[in-house]
Amino acid sequence: MPRILSCHPDVPTNAITMVDAKVDYLSSGNFIFRYNIYGALDQLVFPGPAAPERTDHLWQNTCFEAFIGAQGGTEYLELNLSPSAQWAVYAFENYREGMSNPDLASPPRIESSMTTSNFELVATVNLGGLPALETGRLEMALAAVLEEKNGRKSLWALKHSLGNPDFHNRDCFIHKFETAEI
Repeated sequence: MPRILSCHPDVPTNAITMVDAKVDYLSSGNFIFRYNIYGALDQLVFPGPAAPERTDHLWQNTCFEAFIGAQGGTEYLELNLSPSAQWAVYAFENYREGMSNPDLASPPRIESSMTTSNFELVATVNLGGLPALETGRLEMALAAVLEEKNGRKSLWALKHSLGNPDFHNRDCFIHKFETAEI
C-alpha cells in the first residue's frame, strides 16, 4: 500500500496535491521503489532523458530519494533516483559522516510515465550485500524534491524533522520493513 508523503511547511507548493511512495522487496536484495505525484504537473520541471548512470547532485532538481538503514543501527544508505534515469547511492557510517560511494551489483532500472495529472517513477534497485542492510530489519525515509518552473522546490517526506528540512535525520526513518533475506 502506498504511503502518503507530506510537504515541508517551510517550502509549500500550490502545484502538487499529493505525493505517495511504495517499496516492495522482491528477493536477493532487489527492491522496487514506486513514487507518484498528483497535481498540476505542467508547473514542474522534470530532467530530460539521460544515460542511466551514477550522477551526483541529483537532488538539485526533481528527484526521488530513499534513506535506508538497519533498525537500531547508525549506518544507512541514501538512494537518489531521477526521472532522467540517472541515479546515485551513498553509504554513511553515521548521521552525515563517513560517506562513501558503494558499488551496486547492477545499475538501477528507472522508468517513468506521465498523464495530465499523474507522474509515476518506478525504480528496480539491487541493494544486496551492502553493510547497512545486513540484518534484513530495515527502517526507511522516503522523500522527494520537486522543482517548479518558478524556481521553488517543495520537499516531501513520510515525516519531517523539526526545523530545517533534513531527510538524513533518523527520526524520519519511520517506514519499518523486514526482509527474509538480503
